[in-house]
Amino acid sequence: MTLTAEAAAKIQCNTAEGQVRIWRVETPCRLELFLLDCLPNASRESIRRALAAGACEVDSVVRPMGFRLTAGAVVCLDPGARITEVCPESIPLSILYEDGDLIAINKPSGMLVHPTGRERTGTVANALRGMGLLSAHILHRLDRDTSGVLLAAKSLSRHSPLARLFASREVEKRYLAVCAEPVPWEEKVLTFPIGRDPERRPQWNVLATGAAAETRLRVLKREGSAVLLEAEPVTGRTNQIRIHCAAAGHPLLGDTAYGGPSATRLMLHAWTLTLPALPGGALTITAPSPPEFAAFFSS
Repeated sequence: MTLTAEAAAKIQCNTAEGQVRIWRVETPCRLELFLLDCLPNASRESIRRALAAGACEVDSVVRPMGFRLTAGAVVCLDPGARITEVCPESIPLSILYEDGDLIAINKPSGMLVHPTGRERTGTVANALRGMGLLSAHILHRLDRDTSGVLLAAKSLSRHSPLARLFASREVEKRYLAVCAEPVPWEEKVLTFPIGRDPERRPQWNVLATGAAAETRLRVLKREGSAVLLEAEPVTGRTNQIRIHCAAAGHPLLGDTAYGGPSATRLMLHAWTLTLPALPGGALTITAPSPPEFAAFFSS
């Protein structure tokens, strides 16, 4: 995104607290995406924290995440806002698909997607920067311990229309999951509402006042007491598949946070992701099942 000469000059202004970061908007977009484009080394999580803390004004009014910017608006980020930088790192990634606009990787279990306040290195975002993709924007979430398909847009211009597909639930995602206890059904739809309760551990859980959530489950294979499931999250709540399976009495193998038996890893894998309505038609990206899954059902 190109800044006007006036806005670019304003970036250099300073106060006693530090550098004032001010920009004029040329292309309408969401506030957090604009900031990520203007601060290409910033972590997404630190931008979210800054917005949640009220550290950003648009035309002298504090605005939250998701606010839609219009052309000509002036954005000012408080000099005291603590923005964490994402440093480029040379980390090998398994690339499932790549073109001029998109890159999809097979994220390994145990790897964070974005840096946090405590862990600033070793993440997918660091690795993408290390590949020279300085403007890459990751389009969705995967838990640290979940493996599988993770998609990123290579530029802000491609991120916005793709993000709308995710927001409108037009992207189809299917997961492989293993629960350690037998299930008395072949297919099931779970609709427990999910919310965040600071008094509980883990905080994200089934909550009567939570947001609507829907997960479709289908048995793929039974092996003794264990069951391999295909899980399709219709909505995209935090930890949705894990929470729903646990609430239904079938916690996932390796998901000790939600009552599952211990294992070498969380047995949840983002298997396929289908994008509709691309210029060349629908695109399905598949991440092969991890060795832990194959070994578990090899007998």
